Amino acid sequence: MNTKDKKHFCTCDDVTCPLHPSNHNKGCDLCIAKNLKKGEMPTCFFKVINNDVGEVKEFTIKSFVEFYNKNNQI
Repeated sequence: MNTKDKKHFCTCDDVTCPLHPSNHNKGCDLCIAKNLKKGEMPTCFFKVINNDVGEVKEFTIKSFVEFYNKNNQI
């Protein structure tokens, strides 16, 4: 079995994103690298805190801290 056939744990719903692990064989690395370069956090990090990210306007590290402080139910 090649790595593209393996089930990945990714919780991201945006499977149309070219960085989604289902679209290549590099796991979450490409997504994480892109987010770090832009000073952002991946959506899946937000969803660990609360699956409803509808109010999030930007996925910056600062927004993540604010989101966590507002929803820290873990």
